[in-house]
Amino acid sequence: MQVLERLVVGQFSESFPPLMDGVGFVVKNYSELLLNKKHQVYAIVSGSVAEEGYEYDRNHGIDYTIRSTMVPLPGISPYGIVVKNMEFRKEVREIEFDILHTHAPFFLGRFAEQLNRHKQIPLISTFHSLYKDDFYGFTHSHTMTEHLIRMILRHYNAADEVWTPTEWSKRKLYGYGFDGEIQVVENGCDLPVPTAQEYRTYAEEGHRIVGVPKQIPLLLYIGQLKKEKNLELLIEALAIAHAQHSQFHMVFVGSGPDTAYFKRMIDDLQLKSHVTFTGKITDREQIKALLAASSLFLFPSQYDTSALVLREAAAFSLPLLNTLGSSTAGVSTDNVNGFVAKNNAKDYGGRLVQLLGQPQLCKNVGLEANKTLYRNWSDVVDEVEQRYLELKAKGPKAKKKRLSSR
Repeated sequence: MQVLERLVVGQFSESFPPLMDGVGFVVKNYSELLLNKKHQVYAIVSGSVAEEGYEYDRNHGIDYTIRSTMVPLPGISPYGIVVKNMEFRKEVREIEFDILHTHAPFFLGRFAEQLNRHKQIPLISTFHSLYKDDFYGFTHSHTMTEHLIRMILRHYNAADEVWTPTEWSKRKLYGYGFDGEIQVVENGCDLPVPTAQEYRTYAEEGHRIVGVPKQIPLLLYIGQLKKEKNLELLIEALAIAHAQHSQFHMVFVGSGPDTAYFKRMIDDLQLKSHVTFTGKITDREQIKALLAASSLFLFPSQYDTSALVLREAAAFSLPLLNTLGSSTAGVSTDNVNGFVAKNNAKDYGGRLVQLLGQPQLCKNVGLEANKTLYRNWSDVVDEVEQRYLELKAKGPKAKKKRLSSR
């Protein structure tokens, strides 16, 4: 596709590989696919000590980052305080951006606000995470949580456009007290749909990685290992399935602050021989292998505003077992392109037992998920590019409308 106008875009995010989370992958895909379209893109990021981040970039062929250092804080590690030294600030300020796009309302988001204010550059901010949950989990104070919410709302109010990845997350941001216009721009998936032969090859490799017999159904979770992800419910559901003599092997892929807690919980429930913790996996080929080998993806999270794993699982025709009221349940139809259980261990575990006894239903629902839930990043970035061009044409401070009612 011929680019009619070359944009200079800044993507601002505390999260970026080697810190592996969904927001970082959004920024990575936005950046690389816009670069492929011949735009000039800078990922203004953190996620690690700057030198370690640049080493990761060199090893992975990434040459579009400008990095600051993140100092992890107890209780929210690997996240923390971003240190923006003078060299970093000078390098970013010298770039003649056309569009600023922030993916969090914190240190780098506020830095982008300054550029927006002083240089009159259009600013977009995407609401990716349930910050109220994070704030309360860290402070254990409703008063402090509400104060912090008011602070981040100032960031979204400063933006020319505010985006969310789902209608569900749009409602959440309105629930925080935001009263401006919000655009829904969905996320995508960087995994191509495999051919039948590729799928079989990946499935073989997935079983080899886990090391369990093929006749044992694999259950999969990929993501951060923290309590906010509702993983206590998941583990309690596994105990229910085990008590019902259901055969399964659960695979947790990822790391997080509550890993040790979940491992103790597994031990206490005598599930250790039925569970594998792989740790963080950065090799996407191994992720594909585990997706292909699995029978069901367990995703009870009520925390995620738009889980990228929904699209990744759909690429491999792997259905999710969601919890009612979650963002992933909101785009799924029970027994059609996903499964939905009530948000409690008894119902989730009971549904898991049923599905382990219905492998053909899981296959059929997975195929429908592939047809209806899969969306690749190329399609998403086509839309993003058009939105950027339209916002640039409007000029800075083409502010969102205030809504008198919703």
